[in-house]
Amino acid sequence: MSLYPFFRPRTFSLMGEMMRDMARMERQFVPTIAAFDIPTATSEITNNDQKFAINLNVSQFKPEDLKINLDGRTLSIQGENEVKDEHGHSKKSFSRVIILPEDVDIGAVASNLSDDGRLSIEAPKKLAVQGRSIPITQTSIEQKPTE
Repeated sequence: MSLYPFFRPRTFSLMGEMMRDMARMERQFVPTIAAFDIPTATSEITNNDQKFAINLNVSQFKPEDLKINLDGRTLSIQGENEVKDEHGHSKKSFSRVIILPEDVDIGAVASNLSDDGRLSIEAPKKLAVQGRSIPITQTSIEQKPTE
């Protein structure tokens, strides 16, 4: 009979104790972290037959903290805000990258920032090329006399 199961090496139990202590500390700090105002930019995307639209809540950012770029069909929206005071330094940021659908008129993309901090980016859809009937005209081929 072996006594090994009863006398395990202490390194594993020390590691287990350390992991339990870390988990306990994490559980203690999670409610504190959740109490902070963590910046989120909630988004809503609309894609129907008339338009493609994106609405973002960016109320925690000033207009000068926002940047919108369109490179081909890639639309990128960024916000970055830094606050420094005598008590410390904080930084909030977000980034969204959206590939616009093929039927969006990228030349008509427009944005609007409301007073309550809602950023709207809209683009109309391109007019679909309607099919049409092409008439067939028949031309007669003149026969040449054979020699």
